[in-house]
Amino acid sequence: FFSPSGIKSLFENFPDFKQNDTRIAVFGNTTIKAAKEHGLTVNIKAPTSETPSMTMALNKYIAEANKK
Repeated sequence: FFSPSGIKSLFENFPDFKQNDTRIAVFGNTTIKAAKEHGLTVNIKAPTSETPSMTMALNKYIAEANKK
């Protein structure tokens, strides 16, 4: 998700959405906040000092997941 409105849209279109094993990636602090306010677990965050782009954040997440 790249904006809080994307999170809002998810729940407007799928009001019974349950995250279960779905991985959630978000871009920006306001989007992270919106996701958490809706009870979502954020698995992938960008930008951070380590991953300034969503592409880098996804690559890092996949690399770590493949180590398991």
